[in-house]
Amino acid sequence: MKVINCFASITVILVFSCSKSSLQNESNPDSTEIKLDSTINGTTMTYHSGQRFSLELDLNADSGYQWDYTISDTNVVRIDSTNYRPKSGNWNQVGGITVENFHFRTMRYGKSEIKLKQLRAWLPTVPPIDTVIFSVLVINREEG
Repeated sequence: MKVINCFASITVILVFSCSKSSLQNESNPDSTEIKLDSTINGTTMTYHSGQRFSLELDLNADSGYQWDYTISDTNVVRIDSTNYRPKSGNWNQVGGITVENFHFRTMRYGKSEIKLKQLRAWLPTVPPIDTVIFSVLVINREEG
């Protein structure tokens, strides 16, 4: 009986902890991550300092391709992390497209250009099969 009560208490604590953190994210708009895709190519996005955004790009990982990125000013915007998932939702599918997610955060006022190229790193003379280039303008709160 003690084990069941302990398990029930832990479950209640976990449920309320998760609920509290999701409510905090809803009350703070800057903590919500804006999701982008390849249609961002050629545009300039405007954000406030501390804003998070992610970019989701298809990747031909089964063919040996990878996304290589450069950020012109990492004092303005930086990459927090990247992760992968199968586009089909099934990691066991052979030959399927992988989706790579890039998670960014704006740091301070300024402008930075982000360039991503899908290529095979071991073939430096072969041009990339896809390129995404966009700019990030970080403004002061008073400007927005």
